[in-house]
Amino acid sequence: MTEVLVLHAYSANNAGDGLLVHETLALIADAVGAEAQITIAASHPETFRGLDSRIVDSKPGKTGYSREYRQLLRSLDRFDLVVGVGGGYLRAGHASEMLKAAVIHGPQLTAASRTSTPTVYMPQSVGPASGLVKRLLKRKLSGIDTFYVRDDRSVVDYSAAGVTRASDLAILTAPPIERHSLTVDPIPVVTVRAIRGRIAPLVAEFARQCGPFDGYVQSDTAGNNDVDAMKSLDPRRIVGRKELMTPDSGESVRVVIAVRLHAALMALRAGHFVVHLAYERKGFGAFGDLGLGAYVHNINKFEPARVAAQMQHLLTDEETRRQYAQTVDTAFAAAASGRSRLVDELRRAANFSPEGSR
Repeated sequence: MTEVLVLHAYSANNAGDGLLVHETLALIADAVGAEAQITIAASHPETFRGLDSRIVDSKPGKTGYSREYRQLLRSLDRFDLVVGVGGGYLRAGHASEMLKAAVIHGPQLTAASRTSTPTVYMPQSVGPASGLVKRLLKRKLSGIDTFYVRDDRSVVDYSAAGVTRASDLAILTAPPIERHSLTVDPIPVVTVRAIRGRIAPLVAEFARQCGPFDGYVQSDTAGNNDVDAMKSLDPRRIVGRKELMTPDSGESVRVVIAVRLHAALMALRAGHFVVHLAYERKGFGAFGDLGLGAYVHNINKFEPARVAAQMQHLLTDEETRRQYAQTVDTAFAAAASGRSRLVDELRRAANFSPEGSR
């Protein structure tokens, strides 16, 4: 039976990170069979307890890392395949980011770069980082057999490490959207997060300009809790995750203004029309891959009135929505081949044949 180790999981209470873990597990199942034995290293293991997998706590406690986790990191050679979850966790733009990356993700990346087991990392954004940290990351990435990155800046910065460009996993694994109507709810949805402890001033200004709106909370876990940030903007109400993100829930199609990338991508997958206020390079990479470059804006430099006007066009102009929908549907259909390539790469890395012989 194939044994697979999945590294760098965070928390299922952050809907985007939970999605990336679930989609990674689906890729593994398609590649090496649903009966594969899966071990997952996760910072918040309790949020993944419903999975049919062994979950190991990767976050240090008061006495350091658990014995189980230390033993896991020393035993990577016994697995048939090691897979890194996609995301943006390898960054060191400021001290707290650097510390978090070093303490939580550094031991996993180091172990993966040294193991003799084949290693495949799902699409990442690596950085920002500079100087010694950047050189260290290059060395670690060079030890990974296949390392996918999801934005052009990461390609430029780490090309010497042999990285490969791919779209975000939420794009590559998007199911076809069943659009029954282009009619939208007249009330937009705004979903935000605090960055370095505060809401970006331009986001707050946009919220004041856009009129009545509903809120949505993408993450409510530990240091990534959006609840207070969302409530501070005084939304009409908070829309539940199932209501907004479940395509067959029977709820109306919405126009969504999203700060978190995976709130934006999950809303797109659910059939909504999205404007993304990006705080990192990953947002521009994803919306560029989708052909939606006009609908992504730098959170620190955008014009609130311009975004409000763009939102109004999506709310009031059916032809604008039709063109938007056609662009998204075409991009998602094209991305299906990218998913197939990931499955083939995982299967090749694990030396696994579809018939089940290794």
